[in-house]
Amino acid sequence: MQTIEEDASSGHGRHGRGPIRVSERVLLWLAVTAYFLMLCYIAYRLPFSEYPKAFPDEDARLSLPQYFYDTGRLPTGAEEAVRYPGWGFSYASYPLMLTTLVAGVLMKVMGLFTSNPDWIVFAARLVSITSASAVVYFAFRTGRVLFGRPLGYLFGLFPMLLPQFIFCGLYFNNDMPALCGASMVLYAWALALRNGWQPSNAVLLGAGMGIVAVTYYNAYSWILLSLVCYACVWHSRVRDWGFLRPARSAFWRITGLIVGVTAIIALPFFIRAAVINHGDFLGFATIRRYGMQYAVPELRPDLRPTPQHLGMSLGEMLTTDHYMGAGTNWLLMVYKSSIGLFGYMAVPVPNVMYWAYGVFIVAGLVGFLLACVRRLHHRGDDDTYAVLDALMFANIVLVMGLAMYYSYATDYQAQGRYVLPMLLSVVYFVVGGWRYWVRTLVSRATPSLQTKAQWVFVAAAALLMLFGDYVAIAKYLLV
Repeated sequence: MQTIEEDASSGHGRHGRGPIRVSERVLLWLAVTAYFLMLCYIAYRLPFSEYPKAFPDEDARLSLPQYFYDTGRLPTGAEEAVRYPGWGFSYASYPLMLTTLVAGVLMKVMGLFTSNPDWIVFAARLVSITSASAVVYFAFRTGRVLFGRPLGYLFGLFPMLLPQFIFCGLYFNNDMPALCGASMVLYAWALALRNGWQPSNAVLLGAGMGIVAVTYYNAYSWILLSLVCYACVWHSRVRDWGFLRPARSAFWRITGLIVGVTAIIALPFFIRAAVINHGDFLGFATIRRYGMQYAVPELRPDLRPTPQHLGMSLGEMLTTDHYMGAGTNWLLMVYKSSIGLFGYMAVPVPNVMYWAYGVFIVAGLVGFLLACVRRLHHRGDDDTYAVLDALMFANIVLVMGLAMYYSYATDYQAQGRYVLPMLLSVVYFVVGGWRYWVRTLVSRATPSLQTKAQWVFVAAAALLMLFGDYVAIAKYLLV
């Protein structure tokens, strides 16, 4: 029986990767810094005063940290100044206020140096810019652990160069900080699957779950699945579902550390929401109440023309062109706006990019399925692969399910940012599939030639994505 420890020490298998070298750390930090500066430059080129509708819902989202900047207090949701025009509610009624607090503090700091409103807004955008850069950092580190060099770099390059990811990293929102938390959670999973639960990855997991908990409900699948991953890793180390007995002390120590870190980050926001919303700590009932009271008639929760209110089935919602015109449907628009659809779903990337990414993703998924079939014929006692595969698949199902239910019952939104929390899971399968294709094509070559072929593939994919980004972003900046 080969344990995870033996697999790691032997340097073989998907999770058996040695420590990252110092030169790689320096290069990674340089790449992330360059990416951060690039996002700053693009965000600077799109000042809020000149392009108030460049980003979806940014004006409504910005009203929250703006209120903090003006008053020094977090809004409660009852203030008219933070109410979403037309809809009648405010995002401040949710406990998802971590980004508002951080952005408000950054705006206060920026206000010490300038009163220019565009720079004040830019300070708020730094929340998403920093979060996107952090996602890139953790994605590269995760890819290194899961896939090794050089194909593991593709795990970081894919989100880093995805046009819609770049777009979401430019403006103030909750989507990107939530994905940042998710990337921390995934990296903690990868480390735990390789080395077991240690205080360092336990703190990382707790911090990631805490950030997710107070940023975006659609990303809660990462919290739920972390419970499964946590139990499965303990079981794989002890080889007994009664792991509380042989590892009781370590289990409770690590568990307490994770719960403590998560609670420190998230609990104050939920307590605050429970107080200001009279017990409604999630904010759902309060949002509905304000919507009923202040929304324009056609946007009231009981009158809103959702697919459910129109008598559609879920299948009809996914394929109808009722909401967005002929030639469109929910599935198509979610796909397009996951690849690149800027502004208020108005500025697409070139059509060839939708086809290219589609072929790349589908080929990767097919390759992953073939890799699974091959693995079934050579499977030992180590179920590490199956656990991670199942967690990634479950995350996609949960995120898609939440997005579809929200569009069906609450507010029809065929937007890729609503399924952004599953991005890393999709990338996991795609990179795993292409790992299979590349290794299969050069399986008869020498190890040196195999490594060179992998480097060529990663470099070619990065250059093509980079060229696409240049075309797409230049087009958006010039519109």
